Amino acid sequence: MQKKSWLIIALAMVLLLSVFGGCAKSSEPTPGKTDAPAATEKPTGEETYPDKDPNKTTIKISAVRPMSGANVSFEYYNYGPVYKMWVDEVNAAGGIRVKEYGNRKLTIDLVTYDDTSDVGIMVDLLIKTMTEDNVDFVLSPCSTASLQAAAPIFDQYGYLMIGAEGGGTDTKPLYDEYEDIFFTTSFSVHQVPKMAEIFNELGVKKVFITYMQDAHGLEYIETTHEEFPKYGIEYVEVAAPWDFADMTPIITQAMESGADAFVAYVYPPWGASLINTGISMGYNPKAWLTGPGGSQQSFYDEAGGMAVNGLMFEGAWSVNSGPAYADFAKRIAEYYKDEPTWGPEWWGTAGYWGAMEMLQIAIEETGTLDNAVVADYLHNNVIQTSLGPMQFVNHELTVDSWAGMIGQYINGVAEVIDVGVKRTADPVYPKPDWPAA
Repeated sequence: MQKKSWLIIALAMVLLLSVFGGCAKSSEPTPGKTDAPAATEKPTGEETYPDKDPNKTTIKISAVRPMSGANVSFEYYNYGPVYKMWVDEVNAAGGIRVKEYGNRKLTIDLVTYDDTSDVGIMVDLLIKTMTEDNVDFVLSPCSTASLQAAAPIFDQYGYLMIGAEGGGTDTKPLYDEYEDIFFTTSFSVHQVPKMAEIFNELGVKKVFITYMQDAHGLEYIETTHEEFPKYGIEYVEVAAPWDFADMTPIITQAMESGADAFVAYVYPPWGASLINTGISMGYNPKAWLTGPGGSQQSFYDEAGGMAVNGLMFEGAWSVNSGPAYADFAKRIAEYYKDEPTWGPEWWGTAGYWGAMEMLQIAIEETGTLDNAVVADYLHNNVIQTSLGPMQFVNHELTVDSWAGMIGQYINGVAEVIDVGVKRTADPVYPKPDWPAA
């Protein structure tokens, strides 16, 4: 009996050893795979994570931006204010938690370079920071031309690119060439269909359009050709002159056209000149929509403020898009209250902010600074940001990720006037007359 008992005990020990031996063997990392937990798992007090570099205390991020030159206003009003505030808020909260570094919080070390709004200089500085600065991530340069030039460089050196200002039909061919590129700016194929819906709802029958003979203007006029006929909206199109000093011929043709609405696919200097000329000539169409720059509150203020009440613009989001947007508007205004060059912007900033949060969440969920892994997460997940769910599909933020596409200044407040649930105020139509010159 005693011998039989010892035999049973011995067999039990063998079984136990085989179980623990199997566990030990299965816990060994598989080559090419991470031993970090799945993205959906949340750290608990009992979980431990290996630290691949206990000496690493920061996530190093660089940005090559137009801090001077022709595009400097984008650094003042658009993406510039967003990424700077994001870095400061992340660091104030202790950093971003990264599992592969012992699940520690790492603060952000930001390095910036001025490309002087020159694409060639931007390219040189991108290569410099990617090869010399040992950075973990690189932020977006500015302008469609810069993004086109930057995409192959980001790809060559293994960095994901989340584009900010820029993008459009001209950048779509890049999608098939470079996997880990993303674009956060809405453009013609998103905005013009919404504009056509609004004009149809308002009863606009005829539109006079002037446009730049460049990538932006040609892209928008091409999409107009596709969208306006769907609603039977007639249009007259006239190319804008390269010299924006005298817009009298354009306004004269617009007045003679008898159009209900005036649309300008032009940049801020042209847009401002057109408004000033329209006021001086007493031209008062029922609707007036201006292109890039119109979403900057400073443009509205400098164009006359309440004197141009009812001005429409490409965009859009509003403080009335919901509590989260109101909070974001309040925070960014407080952050820049002592910065004389800053002003609210109602097109890209909300999307850019959401994209920065998407990057942060992707790092935390994947537990790594590996750009390819983070990019894969961005490609394949709807991400809950403070501004709501956002998602990249075919390299672009989806239309549902945005608060709106077309805005209008109504009594000094930028409102979303898209047809549907995102509308924050009914459009003012006809707009109030310009003041007498």
